Amino acid sequence: MRIKKNRFDYYSYVYSFPTSGNWESVSVELASMYPSFRGQRLDFSNFSAKQIQQISILIANNKEEQFNLIIDEICIQ
Repeated sequence: MRIKKNRFDYYSYVYSFPTSGNWESVSVELASMYPSFRGQRLDFSNFSAKQIQQISILIANNKEEQFNLIIDEICIQ
């Protein structure tokens, strides 16, 4: 998962997680998301903004394959 505090930023904050192919709930501590650009970790601090302008879900396993993604809810608590 990737988020941007400003949609015009060239980098995203990244959180990676494995999947099982079954229905899952994923909790993310926003402060654990690190900055990255084109797969390279950047030397900035982790996410600490008060707003998010963009959320992206990226399948990053370097394979061309079929997949199905159903998102029931995204919430911030």
